[in-house]
Amino acid sequence: FFFSPPRRHAGSLASSRPQMGIVEEVEAQLAALNARLPELEGKANKKERTAVNKQIYTLENDDTYVAAKKSQIEGGRAAAASEEDAAHAKRLEEEESARAAAEEAAEARAAAKVEGAAGERTAEEEDGESHLEFKQLKKGDGETAPSKGDYVYCCYTGTFAPGTEHGGKDLSGKQFDSTWDSKLKKHRPLHFQHGGGKAIRGWDEALKRMTLGEKAELTIGPRWAYRKGGIQDDAGGYVVPPNATLCFQMQLVGVRDAKHDDASIQWGKGRG
Repeated sequence: FFFSPPRRHAGSLASSRPQMGIVEEVEAQLAALNARLPELEGKANKKERTAVNKQIYTLENDDTYVAAKKSQIEGGRAAAASEEDAAHAKRLEEEESARAAAEEAAEARAAAKVEGAAGERTAEEEDGESHLEFKQLKKGDGETAPSKGDYVYCCYTGTFAPGTEHGGKDLSGKQFDSTWDSKLKKHRPLHFQHGGGKAIRGWDEALKRMTLGEKAELTIGPRWAYRKGGIQDDAGGYVVPPNATLCFQMQLVGVRDAKHDDASIQWGKGRG
């Protein structure tokens, strides 16, 4: 018995089967032919072995088969690349969701800090003294000043005053909070209602002196800051220890609908 597939020249395969079946058809024929070669060893079978090898060569080099095989390989690569892209996109989406959740949690903690401190203010007794040192660093527009009840936007960095200690640690000059976003390389301003009990008193008192764009250095004593309660994080550790004097570099960047034009500010959903 001698297996002899139909002879085909370049281009003839395409006329007998759809392209998707060409690879399967030819490879089935090649498998059958290659399976016969071990049986055709020896001089007696030389002519027949030569004929089989010729058929194998012809099939392997058929233009239509080669093109179909190449298309199949490229299609597999494209499918794998598509799956990899989809997986990458999913990872990015999950990372973005986690980042957004972390930002929301941070914003909630920031809001809780200022609200917690403001809540104590309603019960405090006036001692007739100012607990705010105000130093202007940059002039504002001289016109756009916030009134009580106005919503404002502020950029700031808060540090502990020299001599601040807690738990045996020297906190002098250590930063405890800021609107600066290190990933964005911009400030995400804190948004709150001036005089509405949403900020520490030292801030509200400072804002009474400021106009849009003004930057100031504030030193706020504990009585107009977080008093004896301080501020604790979710784990119970102190972000701001009790009776701490705080230093801020603060800039008023928004009053009502007016906003300060500065490329270092990320407008949109602010903190607070």
